[in-house]
Amino acid sequence: MRTPTSERAAWFSPLRLLARTTASISKAVATALAFFVTLLVVPVVGNMTDWMVGHQKITTNGVRTFLWKDADYDTPPPSCVAAACGMATVPLQRSRQVGSADSTIVTTHVLWPAPEVIEASPGTYLEVVGAIDALHPVVQRSDDALALNDPLSTTRPLLLANEVHHDGHRRPIMVSSEGFVSGWTLQDNGEKQLTAWMRPGESDRNGHSQEAAIERSRQWRDMKMRKVQFQPVPPVVEVDVLRAALMQPIQVGYVLAFDWQSDGVLAVRGSQLVPSRSVVGLVTRVREIGQYQRIQVEIPRTSPYGRGHWLWHRLDEVPLGQPTLPHNVRALFFKPSEMLGATPDWMLLEREVSRLPEVEVMYTSAAALDPTCAEPAVPSHACVWIMLQGVAVPIQVRVQNLPGGVRSLTERSVFAGKALRPADWAALPRKFRSLYGSPSVPGPKLSRILLTATVNTLLVPQPWLKAGMPVSVAEKSKGEAP
Repeated sequence: MRTPTSERAAWFSPLRLLARTTASISKAVATALAFFVTLLVVPVVGNMTDWMVGHQKITTNGVRTFLWKDADYDTPPPSCVAAACGMATVPLQRSRQVGSADSTIVTTHVLWPAPEVIEASPGTYLEVVGAIDALHPVVQRSDDALALNDPLSTTRPLLLANEVHHDGHRRPIMVSSEGFVSGWTLQDNGEKQLTAWMRPGESDRNGHSQEAAIERSRQWRDMKMRKVQFQPVPPVVEVDVLRAALMQPIQVGYVLAFDWQSDGVLAVRGSQLVPSRSVVGLVTRVREIGQYQRIQVEIPRTSPYGRGHWLWHRLDEVPLGQPTLPHNVRALFFKPSEMLGATPDWMLLEREVSRLPEVEVMYTSAAALDPTCAEPAVPSHACVWIMLQGVAVPIQVRVQNLPGGVRSLTERSVFAGKALRPADWAALPRKFRSLYGSPSVPGPKLSRILLTATVNTLLVPQPWLKAGMPVSVAEKSKGEAP
């Protein structure tokens, strides 16, 4: 007979077997699951470890590298839209000009002395005797007196005219500096306005004969003038230069070469500084006055290309309708290669200019300038828009005003050696930045030129233009001027 305990044990035996079997199966399943989880987790952990190592390497090397996908690198930029298609352009012109990397070409404002107006007393008239004739009304010192090296010979007053009284008495009218008669009013014609001196339009074939010179002198002295305007031209003049327009400050001892014309200092004309188109001088003093540098320049009195004072040659060939001594003059400043002394002569200064190499200068009209995107916004800065890689690109430039509404352009290094603002650079397509991103250097030196010889036109600025905007230019019809 079974006891209750033995019966219960017999009944639980199948349960124990089932439990043991189930436990064995659970361990196997758990082991299998753990094996599969390990296969899945290990690669993920490995990849994450590699990323962490790479991330640590990048951050320890400085600024994190900006990466992007290049899947659409060769994708052409989107097409232009509406007014951005067929944009109007302005020509960009180039020429060669004497200069160097260390020279400065800038527009100066020459402070010529104010003209002196002498009026005859009532009942008298003026006869000009200090100038030879109306063709060359230059009042100058005698070359013989200057050759004596007398210090007083350069400071003595000069006879300009005589005031003639009704009894024949003559009172001398003196001036303190060399110069020329720039205007007059005759006594008998009743005019109140001065007649400005002007070079004759056509030269007389016999004008260089002795008889013609005597006749011109006689006619000049017979002119009874009520007023005479005299323009002093001292050996030392002052010029103002906007400091923001200078690549580097001007210093004492620099050479200056004025250019009366609009085509640049000595552009493709050799090395002769003929007074009719150019004048040279030596910088003797520099002062800071507000936003300008006031520069004192000593100009040699004579040149190898004219008689006496350099004014002779200037009056011989001043272009018709142009001022004899313009106030706004384009000028070249540079440091000479040797010491020139306290009073250098014209040929010595000219030799220094002739040693300079030629540089390329770009010109355009004021219509191409966009002052709204210049940085910083100063009068000598602007930007011009060009089309590169099918998009609009704003180029920061330095601007100088030339006669006739022409502007000269020089690229300015603004960001990483380029004439582009950082925000404009960031707005340009990746393909553009890849092509034009190198070389990149800090500082004011330009390392990437964007206005290359292939750029012949500039876009006409529009208020809606943005850096990187897709644009196209208007096609010119056959026979249309570029």
